[in-house]
Amino acid sequence: MHIMASVAARIWRWSGDRAGQRPTMGRLTAHAGLVLVVAVLGAVGSTQLNSSSDITGIADYSLLDGSAQSVDAASAAVEIVERPYYRVAAQARIARQADIHTAIPERPRLEITTYTVAAGDTAEKIAEGFGLQPSTLMWSNPEMEKIPDLLRVGQELTILPLDGVYHTVEVSDTLESIAQAYKVDVDTITRCAWNDIPPNGSLSVGGKLIVPGGSKPYVARTVTAYAGPVADSAEASGIFSWPTSGVLTQGYWYGHRAIDIGAALGTAIRASDNGFVNFAGWTDIGYGYLVVVEHQNGYQTYYAHLSNIFVREGEAVSGGQVIGAMGSTGNSTGPHLHFEIRYNGYPTNPLIYLP
Repeated sequence: MHIMASVAARIWRWSGDRAGQRPTMGRLTAHAGLVLVVAVLGAVGSTQLNSSSDITGIADYSLLDGSAQSVDAASAAVEIVERPYYRVAAQARIARQADIHTAIPERPRLEITTYTVAAGDTAEKIAEGFGLQPSTLMWSNPEMEKIPDLLRVGQELTILPLDGVYHTVEVSDTLESIAQAYKVDVDTITRCAWNDIPPNGSLSVGGKLIVPGGSKPYVARTVTAYAGPVADSAEASGIFSWPTSGVLTQGYWYGHRAIDIGAALGTAIRASDNGFVNFAGWTDIGYGYLVVVEHQNGYQTYYAHLSNIFVREGEAVSGGQVIGAMGSTGNSTGPHLHFEIRYNGYPTNPLIYLP
């Protein structure tokens, strides 16, 4: 009660003497205002400090050229105003990464090399790997040239640095005769950097010459044809069908006048059209077990590398009839059917006729 009475007395005296209290109230108001100004300045200073930290973070980031450089905080602040992209990048904390990939251009091979045939290889596949035409492989390897489209695992091939023919010099050869044989100019041979030809143009018998851009004529392989009687039911329809199912592993090119269809060993092989069996048996020219169907309209179909033969020579067959099983006999790098369609003895592209 005493305290409350004292406070009430003080309030009564203050209200009764307002004029006398003005100096004191003025001093108190000034001090309160000063405290308020200091508080505001402190809050503003804290905000600027945080902004400076962000700017410093931006200044530490790498520039566009990838170099890590420190930037003055004031300059960075100007950069933020002029280029908002950097502010966004800094807030996201995205680090720039150098692109270490270097594109290496393809360079020409500078030497003659060799390649060993592996399982599943084809002339097209090997040639593509070296940037060459399949015919260059054929004209660079005498063994392959005898059987141009048929390879065997372990066979070693000579690989030229460019497309053309690899010629072995014979006794009667001259630069002029070689150029004429391969349909090129003499200068094409003499200017080739891989040919060591003396100034007088003399050639060493047994030596090797690269003939850039040279070519050779194609010679089709043949087998002994059946010459016995033929049933009347062997008349062709003139419409060819696919002889088997599988994957096309090699197409038709200069030295491979056929298509190769790969599938599992023992897959059924069917006659592509009506006809009679002109040949059925083993061959010594790379086909392995082979069936030839004569269609009596100028066309013949060849089915090579078979593992089994289910028909005999002279037998009439109808289109779609099973005549053998897929194999890998003869010169072959894996199970597949080597399929040819010949017209008047000349191999044509089977894909022209197949649906």
